[in-house]
Amino acid sequence: MIWPVTEQQQRAGMHEGWNILAVGQHNPLHIRAIWGKGVPDPQPIKNITFTATKYPSLVDRQRAFEDKALVLNQQGYNIYPCLNLISPVFEGDEENGLSVKDADIVSRRYLLVDFDRAVTNQPATDHEIAEIFTVAHELEKDAFYSKGLDPITVGSGNGVHIYLPLELPNDNESKLLCQKMLQAMARKYDTDKVKVDTAVFNASRITKMPGTIARKGIEVPNDTGINERYYRMASVVS
Repeated sequence: MIWPVTEQQQRAGMHEGWNILAVGQHNPLHIRAIWGKGVPDPQPIKNITFTATKYPSLVDRQRAFEDKALVLNQQGYNIYPCLNLISPVFEGDEENGLSVKDADIVSRRYLLVDFDRAVTNQPATDHEIAEIFTVAHELEKDAFYSKGLDPITVGSGNGVHIYLPLELPNDNESKLLCQKMLQAMARKYDTDKVKVDTAVFNASRITKMPGTIARKGIEVPNDTGINERYYRMASVVS
C-alpha cells in the first residue's frame, strides 16, 4: 500500500460507511469475505452474520462486524456488507456460514452503480482512478447535482460506487427495473476504458465496506509513482 493504514483510520472509514449502510435495531449485519481476484494463496469465501439476538445493541453489532472485518481484511480478504436491509428472521449467524439470498432482503433502498475499468485484473493506477471518477462525475451531475442533492459516492479502491436511493419492494418487477436502469446507464456512460457493471441488480447485492483495504491482483511499485499499482482503502467521498 502507498501509505500505512492504521486501525483507527479503518474504523473511522467504517463509521462513515454506517451512515450510508444504516440498519434498524433488529436487522442483522452480514460480512461476505472474498479473497481478492489474482491475490496469491486464494482462500474460500466466508459468510458471517451478526444478529440482534446476540447483539441487541446496534453499536455492539457494528463493533463486532468491525472487529471481524479488520481481522479478515488483514489476512487478505475483501470485505463486503449487504447494500439492502436483511430480514430480522434470516437464520445466518457467526458460525453456520449461511449466505444472504435475495429472498432474505426486506426491500430495496439503493441501486449500486459500480464504475470500474474495462480490464480489472490488477490494482488501478492513480491515473486510472482519475479516469473512472471523471466518468462517474457525469452520473453525479445528472442524478444528484441537477436536483440540488449531494451524491452518495464511495471510492471502492479500484473504482467508484455511486448509490442511487430507491424505495422499492423486493420483487421481480423491481429486479427487472434495476436491471434496465443499469443497462441504460451503461449505454450512456460507458467508455472504452470505464464500464458500468450491469450485473449488480440483485436485491442481496453486496458492496465494498468503506474503511477496508481493497485487494486485486499484485501490487506493482514504480519509482516515479506515476504507474504504481497499489492497494487502496475504500472510502466515502465527501
